[in-house]
Amino acid sequence: MSLDLPATPLALAAHTVIDTELTPALRNHSVRSFLFARAAAADHGMRAGTDYDEEIVYLICALHDIGLAEVANGDQRFEVDGADYAAEFLESQGVTDERVDIIWDAIAAHTTGLSGSPVYRRRRPAAIWVAVDGIAIDIGGSADMVPAGYADRVHADYPRLGGIRALTRLVEKQAVANPAKAQPGSLPGEIVRLAHPELVPNWQDIIAAGGWGD
Repeated sequence: MSLDLPATPLALAAHTVIDTELTPALRNHSVRSFLFARAAAADHGMRAGTDYDEEIVYLICALHDIGLAEVANGDQRFEVDGADYAAEFLESQGVTDERVDIIWDAIAAHTTGLSGSPVYRRRRPAAIWVAVDGIAIDIGGSADMVPAGYADRVHADYPRLGGIRALTRLVEKQAVANPAKAQPGSLPGEIVRLAHPELVPNWQDIIAAGGWGD
């Protein structure tokens, strides 16, 4: 199984973005996510170009955490800030609306668990859930989810450098600075709730703050 990355002009432009804007740990996570996505898809008999669009999978994986870079840091949870930034980048590269929409959907929802639904997988482009599966492998998976020896080769070229704990610290840092980025029930909200429970309202707080007296 190759470690080559897509070399289309668009893929190279995206790689330049993550090389420039992401921390080395986040950049490596993004690339590993793609490599694991492609390997896992192949292990399930899926062929790039036939069963899924490899360039779209790469773009999703490469840009899925761009919301944790300062260049995309806004007032929404990092997944949505990142999806918005990715859409603007793709539009600037002349990408069609249909492809931009697929990539936006994948990035905005990549922490929600939606892609585990069999109906979602049937009704949405395969590139979305192929990419999100790869991201999930790099976050909480293991070497036995890809071909034997492959994870060692991937990690030799793209070491973890603190791995997902480094990513978690970035999510926490953004959300503590701007609590609007840590909506209750979201991944950033859960990360902040665990470290700073006083900053994130719980479900009972939300109900009590409503105007209906419930």
